[in-house]
Amino acid sequence: MSAQQPSLPTISETNHLDLPGFVKVISLLFEPTALLAQRIHDSRPFQSYDQLLDRASELIKKMSPLEQLEVVNAHPRIGESATKLSALSRVEQGEPANNEDAVIAKWAELNKAYEDKYGFRFVVFVNGRSKESLFPVVEERIAHGNKRKELATGLSEMVDIARDRASKLQAASSSPKM
Repeated sequence: MSAQQPSLPTISETNHLDLPGFVKVISLLFEPTALLAQRIHDSRPFQSYDQLLDRASELIKKMSPLEQLEVVNAHPRIGESATKLSALSRVEQGEPANNEDAVIAKWAELNKAYEDKYGFRFVVFVNGRSKESLFPVVEERIAHGNKRKELATGLSEMVDIARDRASKLQAASSSPKM
């Protein structure tokens, strides 16, 4: 990742942050979602980021459907303008493709179809895959037609993304500085 990569405080430091500071940490992992950050904040302390993320997953499952929609819609769309993405989302969504305009146009079409069908944003753990390679994933998820399952899948993918971010940020924080 780039030299401008955000840093993640230790879990001990995170446990002692005031609410605004805690929200910034949770926003690094999940994208800005004050509702989820407040619930996690109220569940402190944590022994590890894994424990924090396990608790986040439990809290998400206990939320009302409207609250879950608020959380899932905090995540940016794939193919969104880089100016609307967090630093970590820009890295995760990768470098522009040779045919980036066509890819972005296709994502706009697929995002609209998904959101029209389900009423919330498509979320997938990109995990290094190209934007183009994810077309079949969103197309299959549009086709299967189960809103409740789709919301649960999107929220689970958000937790997977947060786990990956925490792991990478912790590794970067612990590696020797040159």
